[in-house]
Amino acid sequence: MAGFFKRFFGKKTGVMAAPELAIPPELEKSYVLAIEHAFPYYDKLSETNRRRFLKRVYNFRTSKSFHFSGLEPREEIMILVSAAAVQLTFGLKNYRFSFFTDIYIHSDAYQEADAKVPYIGHVSPSGIYISWKHFVQGFADYADGFNVALHEMAHALHHENFINETGIDWDFRQDFDKLPAIYGPLMAKAIIERRSYLRGYAFTNFHEFWAVSVEYFFENPQYLKDNLPQLYRILCTTLKQDPLHLDELVIVD
Repeated sequence: MAGFFKRFFGKKTGVMAAPELAIPPELEKSYVLAIEHAFPYYDKLSETNRRRFLKRVYNFRTSKSFHFSGLEPREEIMILVSAAAVQLTFGLKNYRFSFFTDIYIHSDAYQEADAKVPYIGHVSPSGIYISWKHFVQGFADYADGFNVALHEMAHALHHENFINETGIDWDFRQDFDKLPAIYGPLMAKAIIERRSYLRGYAFTNFHEFWAVSVEYFFENPQYLKDNLPQLYRILCTTLKQDPLHLDELVIVD
């Protein structure tokens, strides 16, 4: 399976990470205004981590080419999509998704190749794709465990560390490898009891289990911790952060 993914996604070697830049003072206000009104996560950070968060968003945003379909390009959109990636990876050292240079923003759900139903987001060798309509809906209701941006960024993060061959975070991989051991029992329990604390799509396959778990982890952490404590602990360890205690978060640059 790993060989298939490597052939499918391709191989990049010799990629050097660009130096991390400070956010220009003239841009900082626009970043703050965009993020603080849309991201409850940002509001829970310490002042020091807010500044670090903004810096990472700026560096992520400037490392990507954004493409728009069905809507006019807007800097605010590029900032917020970048912020979703940074939220997921904020506890990690590697956060820029070096494999991906292109992000595609569609105005709404979109058709892809021979898919039978429209997509609202996906990750492929050509980039990260997200429906802006569903991005907005995901952050408008930040408690329902449904967030397409965090979901797709979770897929991209997995690719960076298991399919891409440069810039791998080996600590992330080691912690992530604990997840498959609990996936099987949770799927079996969901089948037998015909119910689950995660929505059914999580049991499509292990990759969707990971991405859906990330959505619940950030959007409804107390619910996940109360009902699936082992999963919650593994996610805290893997992502190096606890959404219930963001004020205590220590970032290692």
